[in-house]
Amino acid sequence: MKDDKSDIEERSINETGEKKSIDQADERLFTIFELDEEDYGIPVDLMVEIVKDVSTFNIPGSPEHVVGATDLRGDVIPVIDLKKIIGTGRTEGDVDEVLLVDVGDERLALPVDRLKDIASSTEDELIDPSCITNLHDKMLKWIIKLEDDRTIRVLDIEELVDEKIGEVELEKK
Repeated sequence: MKDDKSDIEERSINETGEKKSIDQADERLFTIFELDEEDYGIPVDLMVEIVKDVSTFNIPGSPEHVVGATDLRGDVIPVIDLKKIIGTGRTEGDVDEVLLVDVGDERLALPVDRLKDIASSTEDELIDPSCITNLHDKMLKWIIKLEDDRTIRVLDIEELVDEKIGEVELEKK
């Protein structure tokens, strides 16, 4: 049920079998996931945990991009609908996998269709999204073209929290 940063680091092994460090200055690691058959990513350093089979409950009067909340080991965490925010659909009901992320002092649950892998990229491989797409400009931080020809849209989770989510405050039980 749990998959923390050390587990994520362990899965990021290069071809020579050496462990990649999150702290390498010229390299960044990204958690890659799928939303509506498109690949997206977020920086690994925002990740707290991957949780499977998450039950959600409704929050009356919550914004439309809030699926609800989940009670995870006594903490009530808002479940944010990335699909709704980026305009690809809507997440309904309980979810199979969520990425728990810390953004500032907010802990959020982000449902994904499928967790795929960890990818690394150097600073000079990160592409400014305005060169390629206008998909909700402020929501994309970078575009990454992987060696296997996949294109990853790296979401700017901090911007999403500031601009779209705002002050979603939930009281703990």
